[in-house]
Amino acid sequence: MNKYLKFEDLHDFWNFSFRESNSYNKSSRAYKSDWYGNVSWEEAKTLAISGWIEGLNEIKKISVELSEIIATKIVRYEPEYGVGGGIVDVGAFLSNSPEYFMIKKPTEKEQEGKIVKLVCSISFSAAIDSKVIIQRGAMVCALADAIEMSGFRCEIIVNTTSFSKSRKFEVDVILKKAQQSLNITELAFCLAHPAMLRRFMFSVAELEGWADYAHAYGIPHEAKDKGDLYINEIYSYIVPNSQAINWVTEQLKKLGVQIINN
Repeated sequence: MNKYLKFEDLHDFWNFSFRESNSYNKSSRAYKSDWYGNVSWEEAKTLAISGWIEGLNEIKKISVELSEIIATKIVRYEPEYGVGGGIVDVGAFLSNSPEYFMIKKPTEKEQEGKIVKLVCSISFSAAIDSKVIIQRGAMVCALADAIEMSGFRCEIIVNTTSFSKSRKFEVDVILKKAQQSLNITELAFCLAHPAMLRRFMFSVAELEGWADYAHAYGIPHEAKDKGDLYINEIYSYIVPNSQAINWVTEQLKKLGVQIINN
């Protein structure tokens, strides 16, 4: 069994994953515990639709400091002209301007609307603690917000991929298309709540027969399409807020965003 499912928007995913299945294994409907983020199946559905306030508070712990970094430390280059150094501006040279050498000068600037495809895997091992999932998700949400604050347009995909008996099961859900505005409430649940994987992605696996085919829903595996920026496992433990912020700024640098170091 090799299977790939792609949901073009979150509404379609909810409609599909909320359905009942005939699967023998139904971990998605198990009693609530910390492993599921302390929510039952019905409570998880309510949070998915109405929003997850606790998750937003976790994101704010990181994003408040990030906002200052984005506002004050993002670098761009604008041309400054002089009589020597740099490269020749042909237009200025032909117009007989004495200052026809163009020099790069660091200034703040947006990234001119470039589209970034961010793919975030939520294929966690069963051993990963819920608190780690929540902090990691908050980091990714803060990163998505920071990417857009930097001037990029961001397409965000949440992915789960599992492997068993030489077969693979993969699900992509488009959380945000490039032209859509960022809905941080939706992102908070989908990227940071343990129930997104352990209830709703498991429910999809049950509906598609994978839960009965693969032992324990399979082994976490990498996504096929990793986009421009692929987020897999970050840390397997809780990290200090400063370390989380450093991780986000490092991801921004991978996209070419230049950060001024103090």
